[in-house]
Amino acid sequence: MKKFLYVFNYPPEDRDLCALEFKALFKDKYVSKCYLTNKDYSVDRSVFIKAKIDIWQIDKDFDNLISKVDKLHKNYADFKVIYLKNEITHVEYQETLQKCKDISWKIEGSVNMSKPQHVIAITKLGDQWICGYYHHGVPSWKKHDKKPHTFSNSLDIRLARTLINIAAGDNEKIRIVDPCCGMGTVVLEGLALGLDIEGFDISREISWLARKNLKYFGYDEYLINKVSIHDLQKHYDVAIMDIPYNLYTPITYQEQCQIIQSSRKICDKMIMVTFENMSKEINQAGFLIIDSCLRKKTEYVKFGRYIYVCI
Repeated sequence: MKKFLYVFNYPPEDRDLCALEFKALFKDKYVSKCYLTNKDYSVDRSVFIKAKIDIWQIDKDFDNLISKVDKLHKNYADFKVIYLKNEITHVEYQETLQKCKDISWKIEGSVNMSKPQHVIAITKLGDQWICGYYHHGVPSWKKHDKKPHTFSNSLDIRLARTLINIAAGDNEKIRIVDPCCGMGTVVLEGLALGLDIEGFDISREISWLARKNLKYFGYDEYLINKVSIHDLQKHYDVAIMDIPYNLYTPITYQEQCQIIQSSRKICDKMIMVTFENMSKEINQAGFLIIDSCLRKKTEYVKFGRYIYVCI
């Protein structure tokens, strides 16, 4: 079975958020920024995936690795070989240069060091040498940062993409709803990943602007509608909800609790985002919190967004 090596990267304040997403995507506990698996995701699926290697061969002996790669008869026009640094095993720079050259001699085609069309990577994890086709993380999700309508407390694109991954995991057929969708950031990220998602908002103006955002990027604008969460009749596999708070929409604590209670009726699973600890209110609504983290803007501030995974 084919294997893949993923390399993750994030600022210190996002480690717990990365771990939460990692558990959803890979069904495993996050331990290291390097991860070997047979799960195949696009390198731009997660904002935390820095790189991915489609592994050709693994061997403890580098000479054996060279021999195995030679037998694959790989052929690329305009390729180069790089050494991918990792946090587990350090290899001296001069040694990495030589080993990249050794591998490149076993690949047919033409080398182009300045503008390669294909990149082959080698790296060493522990006592194992790895060689394969290299994919560098391309932040395709950044394009939604340029949506024409937004407001200052909207979920940022990185968090929205991560929430989608936490909600969907490896289930491409899951049905998702954002019942308090605001400007539609979460809906945009779900659509970008080809998922079945729609959004609702109680505000006529905000839902109209969110529709314009969807239309701007070529999506069906009628996937967002003006409907209160209390009036939703559909049922979904999972909901993603950023609890409204007293900024653009005046809302009381009691109304926040009513929103949480109504969300229990529309989904089997909930990814909930709050600006303060609301675990008690979530439990009182009949949810069981199975995982959570606090996502702070920087490592040194006390406040941030609480993220709960609830069933």
